[in-house]
Amino acid sequence: MQATIQSASMRRRILIGGGGAALLASLYALTRRNAAPEERNSRIRIAAPVVPHAGLVHIASARGFFRDRGLEVTLLPQSYGKAALAELLRGNADLAVAADVPIVVEILKGAPLSIIAAVANSSNELAVLGRIDHGIRTPGDLRGRKVGVSLGTSGEYFLWAFLVRHRIAPESVQLIDLPPSGLIDSLRQGLVDAITAWQPVRHEAEFAFGDRVVTLHAPDAYAQTYVLVGRQDYVQAHQQELRHALRALLDADAFVEADSQSAKALLAGLLKLSPETFDPSWQDVTLEVEQQQAQLVTLEDVATWAMTRNYAPSQPMPDFVSHLELGTMLAVSPERVTVVR
Repeated sequence: MQATIQSASMRRRILIGGGGAALLASLYALTRRNAAPEERNSRIRIAAPVVPHAGLVHIASARGFFRDRGLEVTLLPQSYGKAALAELLRGNADLAVAADVPIVVEILKGAPLSIIAAVANSSNELAVLGRIDHGIRTPGDLRGRKVGVSLGTSGEYFLWAFLVRHRIAPESVQLIDLPPSGLIDSLRQGLVDAITAWQPVRHEAEFAFGDRVVTLHAPDAYAQTYVLVGRQDYVQAHQQELRHALRALLDADAFVEADSQSAKALLAGLLKLSPETFDPSWQDVTLEVEQQQAQLVTLEDVATWAMTRNYAPSQPMPDFVSHLELGTMLAVSPERVTVVR
């Protein structure tokens, strides 16, 4: 069976066959039909990037899981997580989905943010793509070259981890700040020698350039996590709505597990991606709702990097546990919380 985006619980089980999957899907549907109705008309605005990492939010909206849990959710589509977080900070959204890097940067700058739950993770998705005709064949060839990257994002943090992993001084590479939508064109026009990209941009670049680019990896150099985040005052004032939202995301998680092929087709359509473009993302990104102890290590590593990069003033390491909204997940699905409290 081809590897796919899947929930955490599926990874812990033996893969089930077609008949077992159909039975699980039927039982899941029956359980949801028999569930007690929830209160209606609670409204939430979620800024969500149109990327696979926000897949559970998009699926929950499209399948009506938010509505079934008594929520009227409006999705505010954004090009990437940093832009979604900016909408939250401007007050245009109640919640946002973003990678951990821009969230850490904003916390260091004083933003009162609470991480409600992780909704996706990946360890080997990001890569550096270099033009062979520009002399890029190995990581060492990046010295003295221009690399396109979206600054202040998980892409930049991965590039730093990539360079360190390959014993290349980060300052020996010239970073060119580009939005994700501009990475491929800049590489095509020769404005940069290489780019750092996540899925699906990475696959689109590999498809567009073929054997004219080399894909360079740093396995497990950075465990990227996408999270659902809100301002602390909103989170504290809307506990009931957030519990309903998490239940809806768990419904989406269960749907991915029960009928992964339908979930794959649905999400590809929602993201307006062809099956060929979407397949690598489906393989590289894991959709799961959780609050894990391991993320604290990454948050602190990112904070150290961000202060070194002068994205935020130098300061003592924040207590990131205080920025995790653990009570909501503990009330809904305590087995998914491993954070030491």
